[in-house]
Amino acid sequence: MIDFINEVETIANKYGLKISGLDATDVTMMVRIEIVPSIFIQVYRNRKKNKLNMAMVLGNNRIYGVDSEGNILHEHPIQNPQSHLPTDYKMGVEKFVLYCLNFLQEKDLL
Repeated sequence: MIDFINEVETIANKYGLKISGLDATDVTMMVRIEIVPSIFIQVYRNRKKNKLNMAMVLGNNRIYGVDSEGNILHEHPIQNPQSHLPTDYKMGVEKFVLYCLNFLQEKDLL
């Protein structure tokens, strides 16, 4: 799990983002990457379940997300973040961060 934590910290530093919360065990990790005070990315990793859930949160609402458990992948699209759309595309943390940053820049939220 330490390698994954280091990867997330490296990604945050690379894009000038702040880790504002981190909770980890030998099996799980939950991290909050602050983009601006009201917008953050939450990453949850469970090594035993091969689970990686990522969400972009505005205020208290998820506005975009990607979840994977084993080989089952789905997306919570920006247009309707409550829905679950199956996908074949497995997104890593850095690609997720870049997608979120690009979206926020396009919407002039950064």
